[in-house]
Amino acid sequence: MSTKGDEHILNVPNKYFFTPTSFEKSSGAWPVRIGISEAKVRRPAFKSPRIEPHYSLIFILDGEGIFIQKGKKYQLRRNDLFGVFPQVPHEYFSVECDPMHYIRLTFEGSQCVQLLERIGIKRCTPIKVNGYTSSALLHLRELIVQAENTGDRDRDLVRLSTFLQLFRSLSRHVPDEIRNIDCSDEWLERGREHMELHYSEDISIESIARYVGIERSYFSRKFKTAYGITPLKYLQNIRIHAAKKLLETTDLSLAAIAPSVGYVDIFSFSKAFKKNTGISPVEYRAAANRHIIASKKVNLR
Repeated sequence: MSTKGDEHILNVPNKYFFTPTSFEKSSGAWPVRIGISEAKVRRPAFKSPRIEPHYSLIFILDGEGIFIQKGKKYQLRRNDLFGVFPQVPHEYFSVECDPMHYIRLTFEGSQCVQLLERIGIKRCTPIKVNGYTSSALLHLRELIVQAENTGDRDRDLVRLSTFLQLFRSLSRHVPDEIRNIDCSDEWLERGREHMELHYSEDISIESIARYVGIERSYFSRKFKTAYGITPLKYLQNIRIHAAKKLLETTDLSLAAIAPSVGYVDIFSFSKAFKKNTGISPVEYRAAANRHIIASKKVNLR
């Protein structure tokens, strides 16, 4: 709940930007900006859901609103808390009779997903009703004070400490059953589909993990658990399968096939192909042609 000491937060909309230092960026997560705003009312001319590049937590200070993510609609009221994830379409807005004021904390880092899981915020459970207390507001207010104080030489250490203390205050009362809810099916499927659609492009497991908003090693570990194969091997299998089709059905040169299935040159393509199949692309094409010729002879008899 808000206290009298927090009233200035409610009355002074503003945005504060941080300049993360290398020390902060060496940690698993760090704050990027914090702001106090009033959510607009949704109008008939509303375009489409927004997509953000960072993670954010939105703390409802007062008023009422609506949060929509993946077709699900959530009512928002004072003291509610919800999360916004990178590359996940969403929208939030005030109800007309009671405009919603909120604090938005934006952050990034390779461990953001794990940090949010500590407080029960996940893609499939993005909202916590009555999700924060006055202690969380004190930490948020301290982050704002730190944003305005640029003279402290250890401000990055203080800022990161306050940021983590905020999450500690939010995680303290989250039961294990909420923490342990598994939402990985959704982003794993998005990652798998991304590979199948873009295998011919210059994508890597790191870029795929970044696309779904998950740290690379965590993505790889969850992917193997779910599908019984590493994401790298899965991507290679897609590319080699596509290459086989081209070798079987076209006269394209290896120089033309390699970039069309996601390899930068003939050498890397041939090496990956042989490692996957046990024979070179030239040998595979020759074997495929012999099989086709043999099949035609059988059909002519």
